[in-house]
Amino acid sequence: MDFFNWNLIFEPTIFSLRSVGLWPKHDSYTTDLYTLYATICVSLFMYINTFFQAINIFVVEIDLQAVAQTLFVAEHIVAVLKISGLLNNTKKIKNLMKQLNDQRFQPKNTHQVEMIDNGLRLWKILYQTFQWGVLTFGTYWLSRPILENRHELPFFAWYPVDVDKSPFYQIVYLYQVIALFYIALAHLKLDLLSIGLMVYIGIQCDILCDNLKHVSGLSDLVDCIKHHKKILRFSRDFNAFLGNIILGQFITSVITIAIGLFNLSLTVPGSGEFFTLFTFTCIVTLELFLYCWFGNEVEIKSNNVPIAIYNSDWIAKSVQLQKTSIFFLMRTQKYISINAFNLFPLSLRTFMGILRNSWSYFAVLHQMNSGQV
Repeated sequence: MDFFNWNLIFEPTIFSLRSVGLWPKHDSYTTDLYTLYATICVSLFMYINTFFQAINIFVVEIDLQAVAQTLFVAEHIVAVLKISGLLNNTKKIKNLMKQLNDQRFQPKNTHQVEMIDNGLRLWKILYQTFQWGVLTFGTYWLSRPILENRHELPFFAWYPVDVDKSPFYQIVYLYQVIALFYIALAHLKLDLLSIGLMVYIGIQCDILCDNLKHVSGLSDLVDCIKHHKKILRFSRDFNAFLGNIILGQFITSVITIAIGLFNLSLTVPGSGEFFTLFTFTCIVTLELFLYCWFGNEVEIKSNNVPIAIYNSDWIAKSVQLQKTSIFFLMRTQKYISINAFNLFPLSLRTFMGILRNSWSYFAVLHQMNSGQV
C-alpha cells in the first residue's frame, strides 16, 4: 500500500494560516521577520480593531437596541479568543500535525482509502458552503454603506479621530475592510483545521473498526490495540489544544444568537436589515453546529469500536486471543469525547442546550424591551 500523506489534506489551510502570520516555520515564534510580520498583523487588524469596537459599548447611549447592535462585536471577540488560543498553543498544534502520518494511522488497503475519501467529502462540502457564505456576507456587510449611500462605517466603533470627516472616514473604512477580511480568514481557517482534525479522529476509528473485522491472529489484534492507544493519545492532545480555544466560542455564541434573535424582532420582515441580521445569526449558529456535529461523529464512531471487537471472529480463535479481545473490549467501553475545556462535550445534545439557553436570553431581552415601550 502506498504512503498516504495526511498533511497534504491540511496544506491549503496551513498555507492560509501562514499567510496571516499564525503558522511559524518552527514549533514556536522566534526572533525573525515572520514574527515581526505576525505581530503587526495580529495587533493591528485583530486586537486594536476589536478594542475600538468593544470600547464603543461604553460610549453609546444606554439603549437596548443600540447596545444590542454594538454587541455584535462579540463574534469578533470570539475570533480574538480563538486566535489567541492558537498563538499560545502553537507547539501543541504543531505536535499534532507531526502525528498525522504515524505508521499506525496509515490505511492498509484501497477500501480504507475509499473510507478516508468518503469521510472527508462531507467535511469539505459543508465547510466550503460555510466558507463562501461567510465571505459573501462579509463582502455585503462591508459594502452596505456604499450600496445604500449612507455616510457611516460598516461596524460601530469608537476612534480618537472624527471619522465623519475626510480623509479619516475613508482611511478608517479601508482599515475596517482589511481587518474584517483578516479576522474572517484567520477565524475560518482555524475552524477548518480544528474540525478537520475531528474528522481525522473519526476516520481513524473507522479504519480501526475495519482492521478489527480482519483480525487473523494475536499479532493483528495487538496492532489494533496499539492503533487504539494512538487514537486515544491523539484525541487527548487534541482536546488539550481545542479546549483552550473553543470555550469562548460556546459562551459567546449563546449571547450572539440571543442578540441576533432580539434584533430580528425589532426589524421589518423582508427588509435589507432583516436579511442581514438573519444571515448573521444563521452563520453563527452554523459555525457552532459544525463543531457539535463533527464532535458528535467522533463520539458515535468511537462507540463502534467495541461493537467491531464483539462482531469479529474472536470466538473461533485461540484462548489467548479471546482473553485479549475481552480485555480490549472492556478498555474501549468509554467513548472518545471532544470537549470544551473538560466542561461540556461537543455533541448535538450540547448544541440543543445552547439553542435553548439562547432562546431564554432572547425572551428576557424582548420582555425588557417591551417594558420600556
